Amino acid sequence: MSSKDTISSGDTHHLFQDVSDGENVFLEVENTDFEVDPDRVAVKIPLDIWNQIVQDYHHRHRRPYLDGDEQLELDF
Repeated sequence: MSSKDTISSGDTHHLFQDVSDGENVFLEVENTDFEVDPDRVAVKIPLDIWNQIVQDYHHRHRRPYLDGDEQLELDF
């Protein structure tokens, strides 16, 4: 049985890490478009969900928000 450590969640998304898998994060998004090929998956993430994920990540890791010239580096 897996146990999920939520990073960000909302009405239509859930970003989490499985506590038994310290190498990956998982994103579930409801009612969105996606593309699947043999070697890749692309998920359309609405901006409101992306902004919530970034805000939750910063809150969780107590990191300051980035200005417009910086890039977010996720460090799980």
